[in-house]
Amino acid sequence: MDWFYSPMVKMHTLLAWCSVGLFVVRGLAHQFGAAWIMDERLRTIVFSSHVLIVVSGISLWGALHHDPRYEPWMTAKFIALGFYFATGHWAVGRGEFRVIGYLLALLALGYVAAVSVTRQVLLGLA
Repeated sequence: MDWFYSPMVKMHTLLAWCSVGLFVVRGLAHQFGAAWIMDERLRTIVFSSHVLIVVSGISLWGALHHDPRYEPWMTAKFIALGFYFATGHWAVGRGEFRVIGYLLALLALGYVAAVSVTRQVLLGLA
C-alpha cells in the first residue's frame, strides 16, 4: 500500500494547494481590475485541477477504506467541499465576480484544509 499511498497523498496535496493558489490569485487579481481572471483557458485549468483532486481523493478514500458514515470529519469535509464549490462557482462563475461569495468560499476552503489535517469536525475547539 505504501507504494500507492505516499505518492497519491503528495499529488492530492499538491493539486489542492495549486487550486487554493489559483483561487486566491484570481480573487486578488479581480481587486486590481485584471481581465484575465475569467479567461476560458484559466477556467479550464481550474476545472481540470478540481477533477484531478476528486479522482485522487476518491482513490485515497477507497484505498484507505474511509467511510463518511462512521467518520464525522470526512462527512464535515464533504459538506464543506460542497459549500466551497457552490460559493466558489457563485463568486467567479458566469463572467461575474462576487466578493461575498469569494470570502465565503475562502472560509469553507480553510475549514476543509483544517479538517483534513486535524481530522476533527470542531478542529479541536471542543
